[in-house]
Amino acid sequence: MTVSRTGPRRRRATTAGAAALLVAFGGAVTSCGAGTPEGEKAPQRAELAFQDPVGTSYLRYIEKSEREWASAGAYDPFSVNLAASTVSPGRGQVSARNIKVTVDTTATKSVTFDTMNREQGCKGVRGLVTCTPKDIESGEEENLRLFNMVVRQDAKKGQAGAMKVTVTSDNAPTISFTSQLVIGSPGLSARRDLHPASDPIEPGSELEVRPAFGNEGDVDVDGDLSVAVEVSGQATLRRQYSNCRYDKADAPKKALCTIPGPLPVGAAYETDRPFTAAIDETGSQGKITATLYPAPNTPTRDLLPDSAPRGSGAPLGFRPTDGSHFDHFDRELAFGDMKFRTTRRYDRQVNGFAIKGKVGQTREIGVMDAAGYFDSDSYATLPEGVSLIGHQEGEASEMLFCAYTDEKNRKVVCPAPNNPLPVLRVRIDKRVEGAQGTISVKPDSEHPDPDLTNNTAPITMEYVD
Repeated sequence: MTVSRTGPRRRRATTAGAAALLVAFGGAVTSCGAGTPEGEKAPQRAELAFQDPVGTSYLRYIEKSEREWASAGAYDPFSVNLAASTVSPGRGQVSARNIKVTVDTTATKSVTFDTMNREQGCKGVRGLVTCTPKDIESGEEENLRLFNMVVRQDAKKGQAGAMKVTVTSDNAPTISFTSQLVIGSPGLSARRDLHPASDPIEPGSELEVRPAFGNEGDVDVDGDLSVAVEVSGQATLRRQYSNCRYDKADAPKKALCTIPGPLPVGAAYETDRPFTAAIDETGSQGKITATLYPAPNTPTRDLLPDSAPRGSGAPLGFRPTDGSHFDHFDRELAFGDMKFRTTRRYDRQVNGFAIKGKVGQTREIGVMDAAGYFDSDSYATLPEGVSLIGHQEGEASEMLFCAYTDEKNRKVVCPAPNNPLPVLRVRIDKRVEGAQGTISVKPDSEHPDPDLTNNTAPITMEYVD
C-alpha cells in the first residue's frame, strides 16, 4: 500500500489537510463567475476552493484571574491556506492573480481583531479586514496568517456572532463562507482503546468496536456531531446505519456518521451500537480509527458527498457511559484507535504502485506494507529511467527516506516506518516504454511466512504528457 505525496510540502499545523483552498474557518460556500461571449476564445482561468472548512470557530475564554499571565498568548490566530488550480486543461498552467481576502467582522461581539499581518497586505477599517497576498501559481499552496482574534475581558461564553470571509481574484470565481464564532473551548476526549482484545483474531472473522467520546472543556458542543470511522489494512466495514455515509457500496473502508448533539460539558457518550469490521480471509493485520468532530468542522479528508451510499439499518446514536480510560485532546477533535493482528500475522505482504508524472518531475511516495503499517524494511528495484533522491542536507532528521544499496542496478532499501512513513523520492529522468520495477518485503526470520507469493509486487510508470 502506498500514499502518494506529489504536491508541495507547505501545509498549516492545524487539524486538517489541504488540497485546493484550505481555510481555518468555513461554512456555506458560494461562488460566481462571468461567462464568455459567443465566438470569443475563453481566457485561461484559475480556480480557488475552500477545503477543510470550520463552520464553528471556538475561541479561548480567559478567566479574569488568568488574564495577567495569559495576555501575551491569549489570542487565536486566523490563518488561510490558499492554493490555485487551472480550469482550462491542456492550455498550460495559470496563476490566480491579484487575490484579495475580505473578512467581515461587523456581526461579531466581544471579540477584537488585531495584529494585522502587514506582510500579507492586511488592514482593518470599521469591521472589515482586507488582505492582498501575492499571486498563487497553479498547483502551489500558501499558508497565510492574517490576524489575531482576542476575547474581550467582559465577554461571556457562548455565541459571539458570524464572520464572513470572501476571496476574489482577477481570473478566478469569487468564493465565500461564513463562520460562527463561539467564546469558550470544548475539550474533547475519547476512549483510549476501541476494543479490549489483544490476542490474534481469525482471518475471515468480524471485529466489533464501540467508539466513546466526552467533553472536558468549558463550553458545550451544540448541533450535530460527526463520527468518522476508517479501517486500514486487510479489513472493510459493514454498511450498517442509515445516518452513516460510506466511501463505497461494497466493502467500504470509511464511514462518516452524523449524530444529533449536543455534547455538553462533563458528558461522556459511546455509540449505542457497534461498528463492525470484516477481516479479510487472508488478512494479517490492520487498524481501525474513530474520530469525533463538531459536524460543521469535519475536515475535507473525512467528508463524503451526499450521494455516497448509506447504511440500510436504523440510525446510529449515543448512549451515556462512565468516561473511564479516556484520553483528552486539544479543543475540537478526539479519536480512539486499535491495531489488530490475525493468526496470519507473519504473512508479510506488499502492494504495488505506479509512479506518475512528467519527465523531469520529482515524485514522493509514502511506502508501507499491504496492512497499512510495517515492522521491517522494504526493498525496491526502480524502473529504468527513474533515479532516487535521498535525504537532503537541511531536511529534518526524523524524516525517513529510501536510500540506494546498489545505484548501478537501481536497488533501494526503505527503512521500517515509525512515524512518519519512509519516503521514496524519485526523479523521472527519461521516458522508457514498458519500464517496471518491484517492491518487496522479506519473510520474518523467526516465523514461517504462510504465503510467499504476495511478498513482491510491481512498480509501474504512468507518464503524463
